[in-house]
Amino acid sequence: MSNLSMNWGRKQLWFIIPFMLLGFLPLIKMSFFKGDVTKDLKISDIQTRVSGYSLEVVGIITNTSNREWSGITVEAEFFDASGKFIDEASDYIRSDIAGNAKEYFKITVPSPPDEALNGAMRPIVKVSSGHTSPF
Repeated sequence: MSNLSMNWGRKQLWFIIPFMLLGFLPLIKMSFFKGDVTKDLKISDIQTRVSGYSLEVVGIITNTSNREWSGITVEAEFFDASGKFIDEASDYIRSDIAGNAKEYFKITVPSPPDEALNGAMRPIVKVSSGHTSPF
């Protein structure tokens, strides 16, 4: 039993290093190569409409990347003519947006301020969150 040694030789070390690097590859991809939802998803064709006693903001989200995005939250901030903040609303988009695809969205404000119903508010719509797979 005196000949038992736990030391590794150079051959074993050169054999193990590639497997260790392959094991860390997913961690590296998740840390450095993830997408940015604010750069990949663009909002266009924003329209507001009054429906009864609610306000609806509709538009199109365009995915400009090759990544598939899911769990997207769209936020609309409302300002009056002088630029003063009045209200905000957000909605969760339940469908996934494939790479280089478009998806329609609708944000409903159930009881908007009076400024919204008479058209005196202007919305600024943006994507506030989303998830993508780094693989």
